[in-house]
Amino acid sequence: MKAIRAIAIGIILLMAVSGRARSQQSPAQAFKNVDIHLANGNTIESGTIVWRDGVIEAVGEGEAIPFDAYVRNGGDSLHIYPGFIDGLAFWGSPDSKEYKKAPDDPGNPSYKRAGIQPQRHPARYLDVEDTSLIKAQKHGFTTAALALEGQMLPGQVDLFFMNGEQTHNYILERGIGVLSQFEEAERGAYPSTLMGIMAQLRQLFYDAEAQMQQQDYFASAGGNYSVPSGKEELEALYPVMSQEQPFYFVANTGEDIERLFHLQDDLDFDVILVSGKEAYKKADELKERGIPVLASIELPEKPEWKTDDNEGKQVSDEKRHFRERQMEAYRAAASNIGRMLEAGLKVGYASNGAKLSKMQDHLKALKENGGLSDSQILRLFTQSTADILGYGQKLGDLKEGRIASFSVFVEPFDHKKASVLYSVSNGNLTKFEPKSSKKSEEDE
Repeated sequence: MKAIRAIAIGIILLMAVSGRARSQQSPAQAFKNVDIHLANGNTIESGTIVWRDGVIEAVGEGEAIPFDAYVRNGGDSLHIYPGFIDGLAFWGSPDSKEYKKAPDDPGNPSYKRAGIQPQRHPARYLDVEDTSLIKAQKHGFTTAALALEGQMLPGQVDLFFMNGEQTHNYILERGIGVLSQFEEAERGAYPSTLMGIMAQLRQLFYDAEAQMQQQDYFASAGGNYSVPSGKEELEALYPVMSQEQPFYFVANTGEDIERLFHLQDDLDFDVILVSGKEAYKKADELKERGIPVLASIELPEKPEWKTDDNEGKQVSDEKRHFRERQMEAYRAAASNIGRMLEAGLKVGYASNGAKLSKMQDHLKALKENGGLSDSQILRLFTQSTADILGYGQKLGDLKEGRIASFSVFVEPFDHKKASVLYSVSNGNLTKFEPKSSKKSEEDE
């Protein structure tokens, strides 16, 4: 009898604890009567999405809404998309210091003066007053890998949830990689050429390896060994050297991508190619090396003469040949991403300093001249970028159990008048003033 009573008391206590845990949960939130666009291009019409504590609880048609949910009715006029992810952006980066004169010893400047600062984290230096942090949300971005502007090694890449001025408080992961680029030092300081950058990067790896060996020997030595130097710029490269961190390496031309290959062969690091505007030229080798691409969608201006009014006009043979070459180059730039996808490369998105205000124009050009479909572009901005960043099971799509990061548009995202009414980033909701006559019904 005592055993039965003990079991009964245990069950009652378990039920009480369970009930108390449920009562301590945050209230759920939901949107209903909205068109939900999934990363694979499928659409759930008049759907429902429910999230609680930053996690999606339900998404679909006719999903039950919890009794404690705060519900917003889209009125069949709103569109929900997975939150866009920027694989490398400079939003919030303070202005890089411009030196007015050459250093006293141009051939041997300090690491800082040479643009070598891989130890810097955006989480520490982020300019919270940069309006780009809010503008990015208004364009549909809920997550971004942020970096600092600078020269050959400006710093680390940190992953953030976008929350306007509070973005610095919503870091998802510090140090997902180290930014590197073929960017010469300012005002004649070394390295001031492409070959100089390549030589300097090799030297940095050799110096870092020597420092690491000295530190390891000191740690194991019994005595009679002086404390070795510990330069933080070199220590920041240790994870790259051991392939615990990749380089996020910015390169655009076929020649620069080839230079990157030479560096990788010599130094044996993992790399994610950023921007890659001519990456189609090296698609086969990129695939062979297993290098993913966070591609730019920034395109050159379409030739001014390419209008319906000019199509039938007679021009000289010389001008006609020039125009043919010009259009060939433009179409090659526009088809870059499509050709990489055809080659089987992993391709995501990185703004890499491109203006948000030009985003719709670039998307239009990608479809009209690059041959990309709406579903391909959506996947590029969402699931594909999440996969490359290593968060493909948590971000990039609208599924039960995923992090609640999505945007609510008043028009389909690729329309000229598309604007974000609500941004949900890691479960945190921000409402913006609508730019369209279409509005949601009153919150229920």
